[in-house]
Amino acid sequence: MRVALLEVSHWHVPLYLNALEAPGIQVVAVSDAEHVKGEAIAARFGSRLYSSAYELLEREEVDFAFVFGRHSEMPSLAEAVIARNVPFALEKPCGINMSQVTRLRELTEEANLYCAVPLIFRMSELLSSLEDAEGRLPSDFNYMSFRFVVGPPSRYEAAGAGWALDPVYSGGGSTINVATHFIDLFRLLTGKEVARVSAIMNARTHRGAVEDYSLLTMQTEDGVIGLVETGYSFPSTADEQREFSFTLASDRMYAKSGPDRIEVRDRNNLSAGTRSRRLQLETDIYYPLFVKRVLTECRTGARPIASLRDAELMMQVMDAAYASARQGGELQTLRPLSK
Repeated sequence: MRVALLEVSHWHVPLYLNALEAPGIQVVAVSDAEHVKGEAIAARFGSRLYSSAYELLEREEVDFAFVFGRHSEMPSLAEAVIARNVPFALEKPCGINMSQVTRLRELTEEANLYCAVPLIFRMSELLSSLEDAEGRLPSDFNYMSFRFVVGPPSRYEAAGAGWALDPVYSGGGSTINVATHFIDLFRLLTGKEVARVSAIMNARTHRGAVEDYSLLTMQTEDGVIGLVETGYSFPSTADEQREFSFTLASDRMYAKSGPDRIEVRDRNNLSAGTRSRRLQLETDIYYPLFVKRVLTECRTGARPIASLRDAELMMQVMDAAYASARQGGELQTLRPLSK
């Protein structure tokens, strides 16, 4: 399979590369308008390097494209890929507002073209552990909360992606960059759409142009609550990069995170005490699995593990979160999206 990598000076790209060295995959072309990582990645794979993704698509014959880039430029890059009828994976959040993602979803559906989005918690040990504990997914959770606080904004500058700190190009800070995963996970675990959203945000830690702390709440129509806390304020080092913790409650069980584990209490069997299971909470390991999965799905004609429809519904919540924050946390009511 002939693969192209578009706009590789994105901090997630290094997590994809080992998986792309597998037999049967040939990375034939790389683009990098930022001129940061492209040369080294092209040399690694013996690929042709372009400073323009659009020139790459005009000149190269490829079977699949992995599309990265600035959030603001993702829609135009994806449209160029769709116009050439190339199946692809598009880094989240796929744009800076829902309307952009809606257009991409409509274009891929009209073209009957494969597109996957790396909402990687769909592949996580956390998801499988919750399914084992609850007995089924989706299930009747009553509430859930997630805290995912990553390192300082300087890490994006160090990675050659300083644009992530400019809302014109990124759309925002930790909310649009990190909360994406947990909005999607809330939908996946409950099997329900979000009906109401509120959020408050600030930039008090680093005092930059994008928020470095965010507290987002979601409610379903029947009252299930999801809380997502994100930030750029963890004092990270190579051996400890972030804080990730969670709590979920249903009529059947109560689950919470521990150090590298999930701890579960069964409401109907309290004499069993707290059951503990080791859990891989380092999320970077799921990107190579995503590469393998999407290329297999594309080859076999399977549906993507996460689609542009999933990204569209996630971005509806995202738009509402930023609207709420601008209004001091005012509750936003979401209209159901047409199928």
